[in-house]
Amino acid sequence: MDSRPYLVNRLMAVISALEWVPVKSRVFTAAAYRDDARQLYLRFRDGDIYRYFKCSVSLYREFLATGSKGEYFSQHIRNQFRHELIHRHQGCKTATETLEQQLNNSVLLAKARAVQKREAAHAAGVQE
Repeated sequence: MDSRPYLVNRLMAVISALEWVPVKSRVFTAAAYRDDARQLYLRFRDGDIYRYFKCSVSLYREFLATGSKGEYFSQHIRNQFRHELIHRHQGCKTATETLEQQLNNSVLLAKARAVQKREAAHAAGVQE
């Protein structure tokens, strides 16, 4: 029996139950802390959520109080604590939609270049 759906549902329940504190930052949108587990949760601007283990409540409070969240993160959290990505933001596009958009952009670019080439040739007096 596969236990992954249970674990995913349980983790999403934990994420939902956290008291998220919105933060002003160019890197993060919110932070949360689980005192009983000593876990720091950070939601990045791209929507990804990471959990950091064995963090003190004072570290969490300092993070919230600091002027530059990104700088504090770089100096005091990144590479200092075991962490895991617990939620990857999928955005509104699937990989297929993204690939399709890239192909459409390539076609439009090729057409634009062909038009520019024709116009340059016409300006130079060259017939097609």
